[in-house]
Amino acid sequence: MLVPYSWLAEYVPGLPPPEDLARALTLSGTACESLTGEGEDAVFDFEITHDRPDCLSIFGIAREAAAVLGLELKHPDLGASEEGPTIDGLATVKIISPDLCKRYNARVVTEVNIGPSPEWMQKRLISCGIRPVNNVVDITNYVMLELGQPLHAFDLDLIKDGAIVVRRARDGESITTIDGELRELSEDILVISNNRSPVAIAGIMGDVGTEVTESTTQVLLEAATFDSVSVWRTSRAFKMRTEASVRFSGGMWPENARLGIDRAAGLMVGLKVGKVASGRIDEYPGLEAPVHIRLRPDRVNRLLGISMDEEEMKLILMRLGFVLDEWDGDSCRVLVPDHRMDVTEEEDLVEEVARVFGYDKIPSTIPAGAPPEIQVNPARHMASKVGEVLRGCGLTEIDTMTFTSDAACSELRLPEEDISRLKVELRNPISSEHTMLRTTLLVSLVDVLKRNASRQRDDVAIYELGKVFQRRHSQKCNKESDREAHLPCERKKIGLALMGKLHEPTLGNQVPDADFFHMKGIIEALLESLGYDQYRFEKAIHPSLHVGRTARVIAGDSDIGYFGELHPAINGALGFKKRAYLAELDLETLLLGMRTDWEVRQLPRFPAVTRDIAVVVPQNTENGRVEEGIWEAGATLVEKVSLFDIYVGPQVPAGYKSLAYSITYRSFDRTLTDEEVEAAHAKIVENLISRVGASIRSQD
Repeated sequence: MLVPYSWLAEYVPGLPPPEDLARALTLSGTACESLTGEGEDAVFDFEITHDRPDCLSIFGIAREAAAVLGLELKHPDLGASEEGPTIDGLATVKIISPDLCKRYNARVVTEVNIGPSPEWMQKRLISCGIRPVNNVVDITNYVMLELGQPLHAFDLDLIKDGAIVVRRARDGESITTIDGELRELSEDILVISNNRSPVAIAGIMGDVGTEVTESTTQVLLEAATFDSVSVWRTSRAFKMRTEASVRFSGGMWPENARLGIDRAAGLMVGLKVGKVASGRIDEYPGLEAPVHIRLRPDRVNRLLGISMDEEEMKLILMRLGFVLDEWDGDSCRVLVPDHRMDVTEEEDLVEEVARVFGYDKIPSTIPAGAPPEIQVNPARHMASKVGEVLRGCGLTEIDTMTFTSDAACSELRLPEEDISRLKVELRNPISSEHTMLRTTLLVSLVDVLKRNASRQRDDVAIYELGKVFQRRHSQKCNKESDREAHLPCERKKIGLALMGKLHEPTLGNQVPDADFFHMKGIIEALLESLGYDQYRFEKAIHPSLHVGRTARVIAGDSDIGYFGELHPAINGALGFKKRAYLAELDLETLLLGMRTDWEVRQLPRFPAVTRDIAVVVPQNTENGRVEEGIWEAGATLVEKVSLFDIYVGPQVPAGYKSLAYSITYRSFDRTLTDEEVEAAHAKIVENLISRVGASIRSQD
């Protein structure tokens, strides 16, 4: 928010130089983002947090400055001479939706002379980023900047019977706002209407048919307190972010409506814009009781770690506008000013004392006793380890939203009865593409692949560590606590996606596109880095993946997850030029089986011997079964088994395939002889023939 230094100085005489003022306000919680200009021409840019709507005004900042610096605060002149006719015969106000409008003030100005506003007012509006329009509109904007209360001016002659009705819109109604846009309305939108149709969207913008023009002779001024949530939702729905909507969305206090409209009426008279009608209309169905909080000075000192005198506490709170009464030795009753809607409990008062006293004045102390031991979070350590391994494999980490849509699940061909369709729908989705919590990381991975493909980036290698959410559907997810019974089941997952080349080709070397075995190798590297020495891959079926190129990852007796090639039909529907490979692993299950008792082994002192073997097996024989046969027969001497070739062709009988393995033999206490290696190799061959019905392929 832009705030001119000269405007502040009107309300707080004796202000320090702009640089010192910016520093003091920033230290007290009202952060100055930037300062332009010098001296009287300086303009601050303050960052106002959502919980401090009282600071979204010049006077609000002045009030803060006076309290922090201990200076006198002057108030704007709210008086207005009422020389016009009585308001009773000119306008009426009726609030039909009091839940969305706590208070509505109206005043009428007659014999209006439309023209430019004074130069000093125009300069202040421009310095705050607002374009001058005419004297009436400029006054409403001026008061909004000064007091934080948005106002609206209607041409009273264009309002049917002078009747103002505050109600919800009816389905089918529409309004053409001042910006020239036709807006379709719905029942959840609050509008200001006459006896027939809407004349303004409450808290946002008025109708072009009732705006103030050069021909206007009578003006109806509006100052209201609209529901902050209602204005925020309407503003988002219409994508209309106005100065008024920002202030209403933060929350307005009802008393400010009266102050704002009186200030505007006084300026109308002072600038000779017109004559103010006698009296005001003040509909206030939402009268709220004042807020009282019991404050204990001892608790203030205990929480802040200081020894502040009670009188100093009183003075600080009084400078901030709080009223202290019913002082009872150990505590006092504090009346919260209506503009401090953020103060609701004793701790809020403690914070007010602290920030005005000065956080920099609170002494730093070293905690007594020995420093606490550093506790290693296993889950966090594992996540870090997983990320390290995957980045080492050439993958890039992504962080996506946990929201998705039912359409995205359908895009991946997930059947309605699938466990992944146990969706958790959002009551207030931010868009049609984010209507539910994601049930699988696949939707996020595919979305990233789509975004890259649309930008002609077909080489992608990514991973994500994120949560998925499902409705509680089994005893595994249910918790004993009734309080948490309605919450969704959350699981931490690892998602992987490969498409195209994993790295750029080097000079003279072509790089193949990623395939099923690239993904398998990455998963193997991940499992081995976590200490898994016993794992296997089994053929699997997944509705989103290729029928013949999908595998499930099994470690011990635990189902870790699955991986495979994206289904060709989905790949084609998404317009991918290259094949995509996806994986989803359960991070929490991996944590349970992760090795924690790592031991250091001596490097091998004796050489290894490598032998290759090619076996012919039926096409439905899994690689894991063959490797188990190799390990079973040569466990004492076999150090490593690697599959390096799969062949199906003329040299192999129909219905069969050739699997070629490289077997590494090694002893840790001696150098193996050729006879020992040959004997172990022969034993493996014999076991494969008897165990899996393999035949040894000729090397010719």
